Amino acid sequence: MSEEISEVEQLRMIASDRLVWLRLMEKAINDIDGVMLSLKRDINEISQQVAARNQDLQLKQEEKADEE
Repeated sequence: MSEEISEVEQLRMIASDRLVWLRLMEKAINDIDGVMLSLKRDINEISQQVAARNQDLQLKQEEKADEE
């Protein structure tokens, strides 16, 4: 008695395989989105710190120029 896989079972296996790949890709995309969001936050924070530093330097230079 040989066991043959019915067409329905073959389609179920293919659908199951595709679902595994879709879930894997969805997880990867979500992970990438999280990394991108974190990177954007870090870049924004650094930009604000640099802007604040540059503003302080400009004020110090203006105060020094006023003293002269």
